[in-house]
Amino acid sequence: MRIERLLALLDEFWALRENKYESWDSNNQLQREFYFFMQKRGFLVGEAPRPDKDARQKTSGLTDIGLIDNERRLTDAGKALLQIAKSGEFKSDNLFLIPRDSFVYLKQLLKTTNDVNGNAVRPFVVIAYALLRLGQLSNEPQKQGV
Repeated sequence: MRIERLLALLDEFWALRENKYESWDSNNQLQREFYFFMQKRGFLVGEAPRPDKDARQKTSGLTDIGLIDNERRLTDAGKALLQIAKSGEFKSDNLFLIPRDSFVYLKQLLKTTNDVNGNAVRPFVVIAYALLRLGQLSNEPQKQGV
């Protein structure tokens, strides 16, 4: 629920008249304001020495999985996840028969790519391939001849 709560806070923050047309990128003051906004809403406690950096750190993972863009505004996937959380409608009405929020996360995982030497690598595809080749992932040494 922390992700969904953070999405709700971002949505609320950007809806404020004074923030609506602001830009996140290189706007340390706006980032500090978001930190204190989260603090006032009880999302975090304590005093960060660099509130702008903490605000960036709290939200950067959401950009990595495509729930928000680089400007920290909700993407369609982020909006869908937030709507599911707000409605409380988690029924499993998809191909995989998993809860709706889990289905959003799965679709985001399938879209995730990392740049490796100029090539787009999809971590999910890599792990699926490894599992198919190895049969399992384990720290245990493989037995010879089996």
